[in-house]
Amino acid sequence: MDIKKRDFLLAGAALGAGLAATSAKAAEHKQPSSVDMNYKPRRLNKVIELWEDGQPIYYTGWGVNETNDPYEQGVKMASTWADAISIEMEHGSFDMKTLRDFMRGLRDGGPTASGHKFPATFVTPPVIGLDEPYARANTWVLEQILCCGVTGIHICHSRDAQAIATYMYMGCRYPFQDRPNVPKMPMQGLRGNSAGYAANIWGVSGGTYQHIADLWPLNPRGEIFFGVKIEDTYGDKAAADILALPGMAMAEWGPGDHNLWLNGYNSVAEGGLSGHPVVRDASGKVIEDVSAMPNMEAVRKNVLDLCKKNNVKFLNAAETEPGHNNVIQQIKDGCMVVSAGREGEKVAQMGREYTKRKMPV
Repeated sequence: MDIKKRDFLLAGAALGAGLAATSAKAAEHKQPSSVDMNYKPRRLNKVIELWEDGQPIYYTGWGVNETNDPYEQGVKMASTWADAISIEMEHGSFDMKTLRDFMRGLRDGGPTASGHKFPATFVTPPVIGLDEPYARANTWVLEQILCCGVTGIHICHSRDAQAIATYMYMGCRYPFQDRPNVPKMPMQGLRGNSAGYAANIWGVSGGTYQHIADLWPLNPRGEIFFGVKIEDTYGDKAAADILALPGMAMAEWGPGDHNLWLNGYNSVAEGGLSGHPVVRDASGKVIEDVSAMPNMEAVRKNVLDLCKKNNVKFLNAAETEPGHNNVIQQIKDGCMVVSAGREGEKVAQMGREYTKRKMPV
């Protein structure tokens, strides 16, 4: 059907306004020298798009707290320097009303400077990868989270492959077993026919949402990524089976929790409540960099090697200072998901320049 002249002009005006908005947002952040300011997004999830281009992604926290409005914080975070926003609900409040308001603000504050509707989002839920019966009893948690419109799930204490498979294939997927070019899985999805809110956040119809709200890379069209934290001694033993699961997108080795499991009661020194684990050696001296301890390096290497073997994106913290945590060194090691920590955008700027990123920030 022909577009009426009036509708065409309105569409053109809206497109122009959108381009102006993305250009203005691009000016807010330092762009890598390799950036393509005429960049056009190929898909909804900018994290998956960057991974498909061989680029690392950089994430930050959502910044919602008891003193701010989640909707307004979402609007603000739509202009973040980060590619993805981690929504921490493992220890934080499991509050779906707050999450829905944040996602609505994120949508309304978009598009991003790269032209995507909003930055990618992933949630660390309060349920863990304990065992299969526990996971089967808690798939509803993932349904609740995904129905808010988020684009990723990150399961803490992933220590049993069947538990993680249950979360992935039952908790995160629709029951279709006849998706084109997508292998059938032994478990069918449990997500139900009610995607109105999430579809509205994504800006698509309910039917389109149900076709693309699937796990990448299991489904090449999928716009949801799934990750795990291998962060205790049980997870270390099961890591090979967990990271080989089809559709696994990213994994981290959880140095904070691993420190508690590997280094015992004295793993956190007195006064060590700054958010960084503190360990004392035999003489009582504080070890400044816990992640460099031999036992910690061993578990990191195990997860990193398995990520490389299974084409899973490895997550690690990084900084701009020289040393093994330097962002360029982390990228050389194989890190594809960067926690920028306290330095935030400076870490991302250094990494993006090194990898000659084209997507605008």
